[in-house]
Amino acid sequence: MPADHPQETEVIGDFWEYPLAFGDTLSSHEWVPLHINRLLTSRFVARALAEGRRADIGTALLLWCEAFRQDPAGTLPDDDFELARLAGYGADVEGWRAARVGALYGWRETHIANQDEAPDNPRLGHPMIAGIARDMHRRKRGRDQARTEGAKAMARTRVRRKLIEINCTRAAESADVVALIADWLGERDLYITSDNVRAAFEATRGGPKVVQFQ
Repeated sequence: MPADHPQETEVIGDFWEYPLAFGDTLSSHEWVPLHINRLLTSRFVARALAEGRRADIGTALLLWCEAFRQDPAGTLPDDDFELARLAGYGADVEGWRAARVGALYGWRETHIANQDEAPDNPRLGHPMIAGIARDMHRRKRGRDQARTEGAKAMARTRVRRKLIEINCTRAAESADVVALIADWLGERDLYITSDNVRAAFEATRGGPKVVQFQ
């Protein structure tokens, strides 16, 4: 969708299944998209201005930013002590509670797919924030996968070179053999040395097990 029209996650009735699970984080990200037109024309901003509660806008923005650093990304803890800290109120929990309704406009309880692993960690979610977090996590996962594939390709290249060095040219010409040796070494966190490649080549053919060289 166009950048100024983020796709919200669907909420049906009282039960809302969050699109990300515990462990789906964006901790390595330093930025998130801010859909300016959507914010300025939102009911949230209109209501805050009409009711003379401009401070709610700033508090909400702080919580939105903090939400992207949470687990899962885009959620907030449903706990006033934690929310007071995240919103910049510190130990002033009563001050936070007075601002809570306005600052959490649009947020609601959400169910996390693997919530059984953290039953004492109820979370809040916002459909628009959740949509942004989901899209960002998909892109992050794609980048992580690309890095993993790149590392595997580099390892296979190094294995192929070592096979040639130890006069296993025929094996070096087989993509399947090279991949098998590279995976075997990777699973055991072994360096791609000539000795390890030779031992891995024998091991994958049912030969002796390799001992890691220091």
